[in-house]
Amino acid sequence: MNRRTYLAAIGATGTAALAGCTDDTTGDPDCRIETEEASEIIYDEWENVGAGQTWTVRAEIEEIGHELEILAVRTDDGARPLLRVEDPNGDLVLETDVAERIERRITAEMEGRYYIYLENTAALTAGQWDLDVTYHYEVEREICE
Repeated sequence: MNRRTYLAAIGATGTAALAGCTDDTTGDPDCRIETEEASEIIYDEWENVGAGQTWTVRAEIEEIGHELEILAVRTDDGARPLLRVEDPNGDLVLETDVAERIERRITAEMEGRYYIYLENTAALTAGQWDLDVTYHYEVEREICE
């Protein structure tokens, strides 16, 4: 992660004080900040969904730019899965066509609770799905040598 380099000079009665950050360190010249991606499985379950029913999973997004990876796999014949995701305002951010396997990754444009809906659009047939939801985010770590 690049930080802006800045210097501020303040003159006071003929003396100058310098304050600022001139590099990517934590103050210790032997340390630096590195950013790496981390992930956390928030949901990994099999579920039976009746005809015309919807299965809902909630996911908390802590910061803008974090991502949700969603994998939904139909495990039996007859059901018609459709995936929808709504942001904390209730706005639709993802909607898929009916498919046996749905795999999507979305980037959050706001913090808060996202709702993931797996809907069985079949009128008469119940279905079973394997749903995995993974939360991806960045972590800053201090590395000292």
